[in-house]
Amino acid sequence: MKISLLMATYNGENYILEQLKSIYNQTVNPDEVLIADDVSNDRTVELIERFIEQHDLKNWKLMINSSNKGYKKNFYDLIQQATGDVIFLSDQDDVWEKNKIELMTKELEKNSKIKSINAAVKYVDSRLNPLEVKLKPNFYNENLLYYKGQLGFLTDIPLSSIIVANITPGCAMCFSKDIKEEFLETYDFNLPHDWHLNLLAAIHEGCFFMNEILIKYRIHENNTIGTNAGNSLKKSILSYDRKNRSEEAKKLLVTLNNLRMTYNFKDKYSIRAIKYIESRHNFYEHPSFVKYVKMKKFDEYNHTTNKKGRLWDLLAVTGITDLAFRIVKN
Repeated sequence: MKISLLMATYNGENYILEQLKSIYNQTVNPDEVLIADDVSNDRTVELIERFIEQHDLKNWKLMINSSNKGYKKNFYDLIQQATGDVIFLSDQDDVWEKNKIELMTKELEKNSKIKSINAAVKYVDSRLNPLEVKLKPNFYNENLLYYKGQLGFLTDIPLSSIIVANITPGCAMCFSKDIKEEFLETYDFNLPHDWHLNLLAAIHEGCFFMNEILIKYRIHENNTIGTNAGNSLKKSILSYDRKNRSEEAKKLLVTLNNLRMTYNFKDKYSIRAIKYIESRHNFYEHPSFVKYVKMKKFDEYNHTTNKKGRLWDLLAVTGITDLAFRIVKN
């Protein structure tokens, strides 16, 4: 089974060497490593070139984009060039456990049903010190994955769950070449590339979560997704951008409607999940108490929104959140 590893870089000089070393030291090495730099203006390219030269890595290829593409287009073009049977995605600032490729590839080889595998992550700070994350009830993977019941080593994640939210960062996933062409044909650049890939895998009933921490996911000033780091009142207000939430829900609905034109997924749980996203979009577009009550009736809302989030939504009905957002932003 040929293994491709794809890395998109941009101004990553602070941490890139640690990531390159963790890939180089894997117990199973990738057959090809494709790195695309998105016009960095720091020493990222220099450090990568030196690393490749020092270790005589003939199967590693560094490409420098002629203009800045953004991470979605950068990864899309990398996926298009990948030739492996299994494809790994990599960021520039994390650290992989030595057996990440070995464990994930082994499971994919054993079961042809698997289209994507998403490994567990551990949040760490810029110096790789573990960050404490208090897990909510029925949540796993640093509160990224909601799952009722006990997870096994490898667990099939239903489409309805992936519709509501992605379950792990893209750097923790690998996927089969079986869905590569489907991705290239259906990707509309609305969602992050990894979320779209997991949607396709789940449509084929092949999206799996591996309950094994295989990556140290670095949280720093340029990357604060999924944690409570720096949770000041000002940051809380700025994070509640109602218009942005409405736009994100709209993009998700556009992608889901596009996919439904190609694939037939009509199970009641997936339909309910889509209706929930519609309810979110309607509420954030024009908040009202009636829309809030309707949205709150969905189980998906109650298990993905904490008490503070529900309070912010309720305040949005009064217009207080919009006023606070404008004051803080200006």
